[in-house]
Amino acid sequence: MSGRKVICDGDPGHDDMLAFLLAAKHLDLLGITTVSGNQSIEKVTKNALRVVELGGITSIPVARGIGRPLVNLPVYAPEIHGNSGLDGHEFPEPTTKIISKHAIDFIIDMVMANDDVTLVPTGPLTNIACSLVKEPHAS
Repeated sequence: MSGRKVICDGDPGHDDMLAFLLAAKHLDLLGITTVSGNQSIEKVTKNALRVVELGGITSIPVARGIGRPLVNLPVYAPEIHGNSGLDGHEFPEPTTKIISKHAIDFIIDMVMANDDVTLVPTGPLTNIACSLVKEPHAS
């Protein structure tokens, strides 16, 4: 594992699933934060929990983030990722739980507490934008 500390922020569909698993294998993955994008925040957060269980990386915290774009109404992509946002495999219901901290606060806390954290957003940038507005020093 590389010493590079990362936080993956995404809307887990098939592409983000692979990114999260690769990050956990090759980097110091501090956490996964979810954001509405491919599907609703409920579905993508459940998908993140499914991914950490599939990859055997349940020690990595998952934090739920913003549930809609800042300006427009949500637009989902069931034609690409399916109704679940991660169609194609029958995942069991996840037993892993999200952490109680909101994704925005998780991002801020991790960036402020660690040197050289790299944010890896793979979905809408809503959580990142809100984190920078809430704590400009986190940049």
